[in-house]
Amino acid sequence: MLQGHIDELNTLNDFFDRKESNIIVLYGEHLVGTTSLWHEFAKEKDTSFLQAVPASGRQQAYLFARSMNWNGQSEFHYSFSEVFESVISAQDMHKPEKKLLIISDFHYLIQSNSGFLDELNAFIQQYRYENRIMVLLISNRIDWVENTFVKELLQRKIKIGGFVRIHPLHFIDLVCMMNTQEFDKLLSFYGILGGMEDAYEYFTPALSLKQNIIGTFLLPGGIFRNYGMELIKSELREPAVYATILSSLAEGRNKLNDLYLHTGFSRAKISVYLKNLSDLSIVEKVKSYDTPGAENTKKGVYRIKNPIVKFYFTFLYPHETESRLMSEEEYYQTFIKDSIDNYCMDVFPTICEEFLCLANERELLPIQFDRYGEWVGKTGTVDIIAQDKERNFLFGYCKKKRGPLTYDEFIQMVSVTKETHLTPDYFYLFSLDGFDSETIDELANRENVFLFDRSDLC
Repeated sequence: MLQGHIDELNTLNDFFDRKESNIIVLYGEHLVGTTSLWHEFAKEKDTSFLQAVPASGRQQAYLFARSMNWNGQSEFHYSFSEVFESVISAQDMHKPEKKLLIISDFHYLIQSNSGFLDELNAFIQQYRYENRIMVLLISNRIDWVENTFVKELLQRKIKIGGFVRIHPLHFIDLVCMMNTQEFDKLLSFYGILGGMEDAYEYFTPALSLKQNIIGTFLLPGGIFRNYGMELIKSELREPAVYATILSSLAEGRNKLNDLYLHTGFSRAKISVYLKNLSDLSIVEKVKSYDTPGAENTKKGVYRIKNPIVKFYFTFLYPHETESRLMSEEEYYQTFIKDSIDNYCMDVFPTICEEFLCLANERELLPIQFDRYGEWVGKTGTVDIIAQDKERNFLFGYCKKKRGPLTYDEFIQMVSVTKETHLTPDYFYLFSLDGFDSETIDELANRENVFLFDRSDLC
């Protein structure tokens, strides 16, 4: 696949081609495409792969040795240094091809064994100026990599060759990857899986949305059947508490006080748990674009960021009882069919934002903005506020429901605009199903208003 990650692949290859031994960190959310990327990167390279697990440092080194077929039945314990040296020693000195050592989920090693990082650094320093090996450390802990791990490196005065972060796919990448012009189906796929590239391995464009959901989420052996619970169980203690909070968020209780009233947990406890979920990129705190109308901004708003977790806690977790009593077909008809369309439309503003950013890069907009964001107000939301260096403002509105955008809806959008205390220079209106005749009559000839429907976005 790798439709949206060619730049990252090229970056990794550039690091590998350097005439030195080095350590590179590759990180991104679970299923975002890290696996696809490292598999592509490792092609035609002399590669050794090691999977870290939650274990003591001693046990992990022992397991690594066993995976490399060292004394499979022996209780002898090796050091990490010996594991690393064995990778080098496997080289054919007559044809010294550079080695690639990949260690996945390396955060387990740092968290359980303070000596791992020192041993790895000493090993690399030994071959620093020899073109012998590249060590690729992989993690799905974004916040941990960018904060805790970086601090650890600074404290130990260890230098890393580079960091490569994998970001979710854009919608246009999905269009290219799926090789179909069925906009509604692609939007639905994107609404459920987001930009998680590795997840699309399990969705089939030739099948209907219903068939894909049943096959991956509803069948007992479906790849995403228990994804939400499995993820928090594998990463966090007290999964019942986290599941309660995520279920509440999925039902629309997105402020701290709403969660407090519904769950009965203390506000302090909820705040800590939300931070832990944010560290894993499962939840995010909504940050409104800074405007003079700060008093009208809705503050302390949280939402589920991971799209597959959101789907699980919206459609599966609340109905586990019924799922045991119904067939997959009955379950879909009862709990998913009537609401899936509106659910998927929540991703429409993201698609519109990507469209504007791409147009901005190509200098196709009336302003060249260098700042943009969402504004969440007490009476409504401005989906996109973009600003250039001369403080010209472009406001983008996205209709999140089916049907043509009406003129009354536009007037309501303008009223929300006033709450920001900013004056828009341009309006960009996005409606999947176009605009009614009154809206076209009133707005089509205005020089500062631009109208876009599905034909413009795919």
